[in-house]
Amino acid sequence: MRSNRKRDGHFQGNKKPYRVTFKEETEMIPPYPPRKLYQPRNGLKPAISHSHKVYASVHVNGDGTIPYPSDKKLGKDRRLSPFDLLSDDLVVKIFSYLPTDQLCKCACVDRRWYDLSWEPHLWTQIEMSNENLDIDRVLRILTWRLSRETPNVCLMLERIKLSGCEKLTNRGLHVIAKRCPELTTLEVAGCYNITNEALYEVVSRCPNLQHLDITGCPCITCIALTPEATMRACPLHGKQISLQYLDMTDCYGLEDAGLRVIASNCRELTRLYLRRCVRITDLGVQYVASNCAMLKEFSVSDCRRVTDFGIRELAKLGAQLRYLSVVHCDQVTDVGIKSLTKYCGKLRYLNIRGCELVTDTGVEYLARQCNKLRSLDIGKCSLVTDRGLEVLALNCPLLKKLSLKSCERITDRGVQMIAANCTDLQMLNIQDCKISTEAYRFVKRHCKRCIIEHTNPGFC
Repeated sequence: MRSNRKRDGHFQGNKKPYRVTFKEETEMIPPYPPRKLYQPRNGLKPAISHSHKVYASVHVNGDGTIPYPSDKKLGKDRRLSPFDLLSDDLVVKIFSYLPTDQLCKCACVDRRWYDLSWEPHLWTQIEMSNENLDIDRVLRILTWRLSRETPNVCLMLERIKLSGCEKLTNRGLHVIAKRCPELTTLEVAGCYNITNEALYEVVSRCPNLQHLDITGCPCITCIALTPEATMRACPLHGKQISLQYLDMTDCYGLEDAGLRVIASNCRELTRLYLRRCVRITDLGVQYVASNCAMLKEFSVSDCRRVTDFGIRELAKLGAQLRYLSVVHCDQVTDVGIKSLTKYCGKLRYLNIRGCELVTDTGVEYLARQCNKLRSLDIGKCSLVTDRGLEVLALNCPLLKKLSLKSCERITDRGVQMIAANCTDLQMLNIQDCKISTEAYRFVKRHCKRCIIEHTNPGFC
C-alpha cells in the first residue's frame, strides 16, 4: 500500500484538505477516497476487520525496516512500529477509548489510521469540551464526513455532548438537527449563545431525543415543536416531544408560562431539574404535576417562590415520585411536608436544606409515612431537634445518607440514636453541630462503612 505523505509531512491529493482546530493546534482531516481492496502479495498476511479485509502486514527488510516507495526516494526506510503488527480489529478497539478530538488526530497519521478512525461504530457519540473551540465549524465538518455513506444524515450518531463549548451557536444546533435524526442524547451545558429557535428545530427533527441538558443557557425560555412539525404531527401520537430527562438548571429566564408549554409538550418526562430557575412559582409546579404523571425526580432548589401550595400539588404524583429537592425554598413548612408524605410514600430522596420553617413535626410525618427513605438532607433546619431524629431512627432503618449540617439543636443523643438503628449508614454530615468525641466514636463503632463529614479537628 503506497504512502500518501510528502517529505514535509503533508498529505497528497487532488482535493483541498479540511482543517479542524482543536485547542491551539491545527489538524488535517484529508478527504481520502474509499479504500480499495488490495490482493495479497508474497510475504503478506491479512488482518481481518469486521467491515472489510485489510492487508496490514508488509515485506520486512533484514534490518527490520519497512520499505516505502516515498522512503526509497529519500534514501531511507521507515522503521517498523509495533502498532503496525496489530490487526485492524485491535486498533479499532483501542480507538474506541479515545475522545473525539484525539480520534480526529489519529485520522491524520496515515492512510490506514485514517480509514480505521472513521469506522462507523466509533462515531455513535461526539464528546468535546473546549471553550475556545469553533464548535459550529467542527460539527459541520464531522457530520459531513460521517454522512458520506448515507448522504446528508449521520445514522450512527446517537449522543452529542458539548458541555463547556461556549462558542456553540444556533448554527451548530441547526447542523445537528439537519444531519442527526437518530440523536437520543444532547448535552450543551454552558452554551449560553443558543436560543429557543434552534432548540425547537432539534426537538422537532430528532424524534428519538430523550436526554437534554441545557444547564446554564439563559436564553432558553421554552421547549416546543416548530409550527411545521406541529402540522405534520400524527393525530394518534399527538404533538408530543419524547424527552424523558431534562435539566434546565440556571436557565433563569424560564417563567411559569414557558414551563407550562414544556410540561404540556413533554408528558413523558421522568426527571426534571429546575435548580435556580428563580422565576418559577407554585403555578409552574402545578403545571408540571398536572401534565407529567410519570415524573420520578424533580428539583426546584433555590426557587424561593415555591411554597406549601406547590408541594401539595406535587403530592398528586403519588407513589411515582422518588426524588425531590426543595433546597432553600424557605416558604415550605411542616404543612407542605405533611401533604407530600401522605401520598408519596415511596419517596427515597428528600432535600429540604435551608427550609428553616420545618420542625420536628415535619420530620416525624416524613419518617412515619416514608419508611423506605434512603437519603435525607435537613441541614440548616434550625428547629429540628433530637426528638425528630429519634422518630427518624426508629422508622427509617434503611437510611444511608443523612445531613445535619448547621442543625444547632442536635446533640449526641440524636446522633447516637441514628447510629444505633441505621447501621447501614454510609454518609453522615455533622458539620457545625455540637457533637462530642464520644458520639463520633459511637457512630464509627456502629456504622462501619460510614463517612463522617465534620469540622471538629479533635475527631481526626
